[in-house]
Amino acid sequence: MSGAAFTLHTGLDLPALGEHWRALQARAAPRFFLSWSWIGAWLETLGTIPPVLEGRIDGQTVLLGVVVPRHRVEAGLIRVHGAMLHTTGDRAQDVIAVEYNGFLVDRTHEGRIEAAAVAFLLGPARLAGRRCDELHIVATVAAAEAWLVPPGMLVQHPARKPSWRVDLAAVRAAGGDFPALLSANTRQQLRRALRGYAARGPLAVTPAADAATTLGWLDALAALHQAQWQARGEPGGWAFPFFARFQRRLVAAGVPEGRVELLRVTAGGQELGYLLNLIEGDHAMAFVSGFRFDPDPRLKPGLVCHALAIARHAEAGRAIYDFLAGAARYKASLGRPGPEFAYLLIQRPTLMTRAEHALRRLLRRPAGGDQAIEASTGASAASRAAG
Repeated sequence: MSGAAFTLHTGLDLPALGEHWRALQARAAPRFFLSWSWIGAWLETLGTIPPVLEGRIDGQTVLLGVVVPRHRVEAGLIRVHGAMLHTTGDRAQDVIAVEYNGFLVDRTHEGRIEAAAVAFLLGPARLAGRRCDELHIVATVAAAEAWLVPPGMLVQHPARKPSWRVDLAAVRAAGGDFPALLSANTRQQLRRALRGYAARGPLAVTPAADAATTLGWLDALAALHQAQWQARGEPGGWAFPFFARFQRRLVAAGVPEGRVELLRVTAGGQELGYLLNLIEGDHAMAFVSGFRFDPDPRLKPGLVCHALAIARHAEAGRAIYDFLAGAARYKASLGRPGPEFAYLLIQRPTLMTRAEHALRRLLRRPAGGDQAIEASTGASAASRAAG
């Protein structure tokens, strides 16, 4: 975009960056993952401030993004210097699972300045003293490629994943009868589970009301979450110290602002599970969960907890209940297809990157390695599930 000036800032102060970020956020239309609620919690947990890209037009900030230097060696032969946008390339840190990734952009410039920002990063910018040959943008909406990739750049797609969501207007149009919108099989399973739990006493969904309750319920969610995943032979999100610290910072800041909700679902006072959801305007996103499974396999705590949360958000007038990326069966059973998410690897056409492209086309292998792909779109098996 002509008229845009870009600067890479280093050594920034977190509170000052927070004020600057929030000021632009007020003029943008970001998903939660680009809000300061997420970015601030991430940077605070990271314990350092990586370089921050700023784009200005007529002296006003219209674009911000945090870029983390990342150098990789492929097959012991090709060394590529690059950067990650709002991720680090370290699975133990990226397991927090960013989605709807991209730059924070003033709404009047959305879709018009992003490619220029990428061109700057892959052109005159210097990151860690070196020219940047590639930019990794993990878990962006696949359609964003149209406005993120500058002309002449190479593009690879290490991973793609579907997403699933519920149209809450349709739930309201059905008189709040969410099960009526589902397939016959899912409807039968959900209604049977609802009856089974209701026989134990009234079903209730309670939001955490204060900081002490929030952190206590988060610990309870973590215990259920870990038990669920460890029973499957998986580590679970709380096996990663960075993930655990990040969640506490996220809820501590986000719950008082109404941007994060932690719900406790009970039947007759007995705990069924917890849902940690992210809220951005009329968009609710199911982020992390923990459920208490019953010996009776007909009781489906995950389906019931999500169904009750969906009814709650429909009644509140919200538009979307978003299950985010991933192909888990419960998402497809309860939701309808949403946007596809992609891992975009945008590269400057150098001798090395051209050689890598040719080699990967020959071998039909994605760039970045299996570890990068596993953490690429946010629906990591270590962090999200339902039953």
